[in-house]
Amino acid sequence: MADVYDVAEFFIELTGQNEEDAITQLKLNKLLYYAQGLYLAKTGKPLFDEPIVAWDLGPVVPAIYHKYKVCGKNPIAADGKDVSGLFSEDEYDTLLDTAREYGKYAAWYLVEKTHSETPWIETQRDAIIENSLIADYFTKHKVLSFEEILARKNITAIGRRDSDGYLVLPADENDDYWDKYNEM
Repeated sequence: MADVYDVAEFFIELTGQNEEDAITQLKLNKLLYYAQGLYLAKTGKPLFDEPIVAWDLGPVVPAIYHKYKVCGKNPIAADGKDVSGLFSEDEYDTLLDTAREYGKYAAWYLVEKTHSETPWIETQRDAIIENSLIADYFTKHKVLSFEEILARKNITAIGRRDSDGYLVLPADENDDYWDKYNEM
C-alpha cells in the first residue's frame, strides 16, 4: 500500500504538468478525499491510512495540510519523487479515475461539493470522518471507471497498458480510437 504522501505526490505531479491547473493544498486535500472514497467503494480497503478530518472547508488530511500549508493558496511544486511504480493496478486506476472525475474542478467547487455530501455533513467539525461513512457514501454514489465509460460507449478494446500503466494504442488505429474517445 502506498502512503498518503505518495498519493499526494501523484496528484501534484499529474497537475504540475499544466501551469494553468497547478494544484493547491486545498484542492489536493479534496482529491485525496475523493480518491479514498472511490478506492473504499471499489475494494473495501483504504487507499491510505492517514485520517480524513471534517474541517470547515471540507475533508482534509491533516498530515498533508501541515506539510503544504507553507504554500498557502499558491500552487504546490512537485518534490521530484518518482511514485510511478508504487501503486497497484487498482490503486493506479482509482487515482486516474479521481483525476478524471474531480481534477477538472477548481478547489472552491470541490469545497462546495464536499459540503453537500453526507460524510462531511454527518461528521462534527474537527472530527475524523470514518472510513465506513466514506465507503457507504461512495458505494451509493458510484463513479464510473474509465473502462466502464468505454464499455457503455461500446468501445471494447482501445489498446493495452504498458508496464507503467499507460495506455498504448495500435499505431495504425490511433485516429479512430481517439475520435471515439473524444465523442464521450
